[in-house]
Amino acid sequence: MITSSNARPFAAYLLIVIGWFFSFGLQTTLYPGVVYFTLGESPERLGLAQMALTLPMLILLPAAGVLAERRGRRKLLLIFYALATAAALALSLLLATGSLSYPILIIYALSVGSFGAFVLPARDSSINPVVEMANRTGHPITLQKAVILTTIAQFGAQIAGMAAGYATRWTGPAIMFAVQAGGFALGTTAALWLPRLRTLRHDKPHAVQDLVDGMRTVFTSPILGPMTWLMIAVGFFVVGGGFFVIIPVLVRDIYGGGYSELSSLLVVFWIGALLANLVLARFGSIERPGRVIIFAQVVTVLSLGLLALPIPFPGLYLLDLGWGLGAGVAISLSRAVVQENAPSDMVARVMSVYQLGLFGGMPLGAALMGFIVAALGPRESALIPMAGLGLFLIWLAVATPMLKVRRDAKARS
Repeated sequence: MITSSNARPFAAYLLIVIGWFFSFGLQTTLYPGVVYFTLGESPERLGLAQMALTLPMLILLPAAGVLAERRGRRKLLLIFYALATAAALALSLLLATGSLSYPILIIYALSVGSFGAFVLPARDSSINPVVEMANRTGHPITLQKAVILTTIAQFGAQIAGMAAGYATRWTGPAIMFAVQAGGFALGTTAALWLPRLRTLRHDKPHAVQDLVDGMRTVFTSPILGPMTWLMIAVGFFVVGGGFFVIIPVLVRDIYGGGYSELSSLLVVFWIGALLANLVLARFGSIERPGRVIIFAQVVTVLSLGLLALPIPFPGLYLLDLGWGLGAGVAISLSRAVVQENAPSDMVARVMSVYQLGLFGGMPLGAALMGFIVAALGPRESALIPMAGLGLFLIWLAVATPMLKVRRDAKARS
């Protein structure tokens, strides 16, 4: 339990997480829906549009991690949450007036993706001082437990946002983008309540050197490197290829659905992820997280392969649930391992590189899968990310120490 003196910053941090991920969850339904359902674009254009949403992460995340260590993280959160609020409101007005076009949607995607690149390392690195505050109250909490509880808040907010997307069938997307702006505005307000956090770097060598050091630290580490490579594979095969392209095309072209069907599928996925984290929270410390992470991704491989079968639409929900269970375990445990093993003066940089793995794989995966789906169809195309991720997991288990990864001794104490 957090004492009253620390309740406000801890609550503010959770609201910052909730505000962003509610809006992110809603956007997961709205953005591809506007591209594929409202504007009626092709699978290729859907893939390119999804690439625009994640490409800024690939370009900006490492530099954003350096910035988070050199500048006030509270200030960065305030600025970029406010900009995201303005962008969502602008898109809502364009939709309401019938002025939206595909190029404008791409500009929106590039903008919001850029804001997210600066938000992620500033927000993720802020959890460490919040945990320190909690430990000083006499009610200690491990970093892994704090990450799991924050992830539960994240998944719950995403589920709420995706569920809100169901209403788009009645309201239209313009109103729902205004609701999305409200979520960003909640995070902006909560950032005002967050106390000033100490600067992670007091000595400030050249920013490029900081950037190079962060990349080197991650990819030369026997623990941080495999975790990041796994995120690259998940971003490329699963999120970029599967979630961003295959699922929306299946919904419209195979099952004749729209916003409500896409929203409900996304909700089921994240319910699975939330349930997985609730179980992890009850288990406490996982001694060998690498083994559990690989097993969870095997579940994802099987779910991707089953998408190729001509199953009835209700069967998609079962696959989605299994997919979410595996993803929830992998996301939470891998993030906790990276947090625990990152050097204390490089947390923001290391986390930005780790996040870069996930978001770096997404744009290329989405762009390529758009053309593949257009050529082969959504069901046959699902076999490609299934085989790719499966082969990658075999390499990870054989060629890296992933199966031997243990939790950091300090985190277990």
